[in-house]
Amino acid sequence: MSRLFLSTVFRMLKKFVFWILMICMFAYGVYSASNAASEARAGFALDGCFFEFVPFVGLAAAVLVSLFVGSEYSDGTIRNKLVVGHSRMRIYLANLIACSIACILISLAYVAGVIIVGNSKGGELLTEANVVFMCLICSFWISIAFASIMTMLAMLNTNKAGNAVVSMLLALILLVSSSFIYQRLREPKVYDHYVSVSEAGIPTQVEELPNPLYIDGTPRAVLEVVNDLLPSGQAMQLADAFDSEGIVNKNIENTPYRWLGYSFLMIVLTSGMGIALFRKKEIR
Repeated sequence: MSRLFLSTVFRMLKKFVFWILMICMFAYGVYSASNAASEARAGFALDGCFFEFVPFVGLAAAVLVSLFVGSEYSDGTIRNKLVVGHSRMRIYLANLIACSIACILISLAYVAGVIIVGNSKGGELLTEANVVFMCLICSFWISIAFASIMTMLAMLNTNKAGNAVVSMLLALILLVSSSFIYQRLREPKVYDHYVSVSEAGIPTQVEELPNPLYIDGTPRAVLEVVNDLLPSGQAMQLADAFDSEGIVNKNIENTPYRWLGYSFLMIVLTSGMGIALFRKKEIR
């Protein structure tokens, strides 16, 4: 298993698309931190740009995993592994681990870009280090969850081009749907008080009005679970939890522990389903 795993990881590290994504994420980190620094007159906070990359990890994973596993099929590598006696479960897990490591490294490339610019231009973190560290661990688990989903799709589809399209579409659907759910959950229960002026110019004080878009009861509980379960939902919440003033949502300090559980559940479910279906798949 160790030789199979190492050979798969080394093939991943040799892929051109992996290094392109690494460079793009690093450049994005440099741009985000530089943009934050340009808007500040003196020292600036890194909090607002530290997790901006997380919503885009799904798209990066879709491109990387689909092309890597697709080339494993087209080059006959997976078939050769079966011929020499490797089990399908080990082949699947080796690809999953290699893709997960690659996605984490791509995430770290962004963080490295932010830190380098931050150190050179006087940036600092306003949020407590332990909170940032836990959120960073969560972002890595989100990356693994995305890698797990995309690995399942790629291992079950031998068509490299078709799988790339399907994976990209799924990543976009997850991103858009999670953004919609997150925005609906953020709707206030009531509108803030305001003063309206009639046609006669008479001001009328209105204290509060119920928000018709507010979701309550069971539907809200269901959407909150879905938003936490999907890695894209976690990514949206994490990216929006910090700004130039530091942490915005204080509840985020306890949320990472719940997210870790949901990410682990997603990884187990998709990996279990993927392994079960891959065992039955006919490989020519």
